[in-house]
Amino acid sequence: MKAMKISGSFLFMLIFATLFSLTAATAKTPANVSGSVSVTGLVEKPFTITPESIRSMHPVERENSAIVCDSGQTRKTLKSYRGVLLRDVLDSAKVVMPNSKERGEYAVLVRSTDNYNVLFSYNELQYSTAGDNTWLIFEENSKPIRDDGLFVVFCSNDKFTGPRHVKYVNALEVLKIDAGKKLPLNCKDPSMK
Repeated sequence: MKAMKISGSFLFMLIFATLFSLTAATAKTPANVSGSVSVTGLVEKPFTITPESIRSMHPVERENSAIVCDSGQTRKTLKSYRGVLLRDVLDSAKVVMPNSKERGEYAVLVRSTDNYNVLFSYNELQYSTAGDNTWLIFEENSKPIRDDGLFVVFCSNDKFTGPRHVKYVNALEVLKIDAGKKLPLNCKDPSMK
């Protein structure tokens, strides 16, 4: 059997390629990153938003926003972001509301894979300035979002934008609150247990 001669540079390249392959094979996508956002609940046309499909939903680019927590600390500054209004997503899904007098009982639950979920009222999204500024975004500072999942929801005109800043968004669910059920007057009420 003939012995093979291996040069130093070939051996280096072989080791480098092996290490790179092992690193790539063991690299994992974070468990809390969802590849899509489902739009479900009380809607006529449930659908799924992907990084590709959101680009056909007429996204808008905005500038200069900050994620400010309720302590007043700025967590992140966005020089720019691209996304679609949450209201436009709801309009595409066509909220099912047989009695418009009950619209104050409807809400949109923004769900995330890390279980930080936020509730927006239907009325605020449709009829207030919050609706003009509540975004499902997919780009921050001219780059696709990666560190916070693929999609983020936030209201850019909140006094403190952090509490309603939802990372790792994976679902938008339209709900109706049961306004016929009265809430207990205090926590000592037996029905609270």
